[in-house]
Amino acid sequence: MEVLEGSAAVCHVPPPRWGPRPRTCPALPHIQLDQWPPEEIAAELIELSLSLPDVRSKQSRMASPNSRALCLPDRCAGGPASAFIDDHEFCHIHPLPEGSIHLTLPNPLRDRMMQLGWVEQHPLVRFGVMPETLVMVYAPRDREELAISLNLIRSSCQFARGI
Repeated sequence: MEVLEGSAAVCHVPPPRWGPRPRTCPALPHIQLDQWPPEEIAAELIELSLSLPDVRSKQSRMASPNSRALCLPDRCAGGPASAFIDDHEFCHIHPLPEGSIHLTLPNPLRDRMMQLGWVEQHPLVRFGVMPETLVMVYAPRDREELAISLNLIRSSCQFARGI
């Protein structure tokens, strides 16, 4: 298994994502147009994400009102500005039926996940509005992809913590 190491964080790199990439909107809103997750997988992703230490949920100012933003309290948000989408929000999960995830990932993890077909760059990165760390993680279609998505959320959280 491939392992990428950042400062103190270690991420086990998954195998390539099987099948074609989902269709996504190339402009705003940046949403996934097909290959949506089953309802129980989407619900479990939110539940497991909110069980990460110190992670809080709030309404995102950068996504649809029904999206679930994941944030850290001030005392835990030690990462660089590029680790955050807005304030201390490092990730948001779009509501069903879509279920995709926007989050920040450090290099080289971000580039490797793009190569393996798990993520794509956010359009606002191309326009220079958001940092290059911002990506869309495609919605998990099954339990294996749920575990991979959760690991990417953990990696984003560690990036936001400055680990």
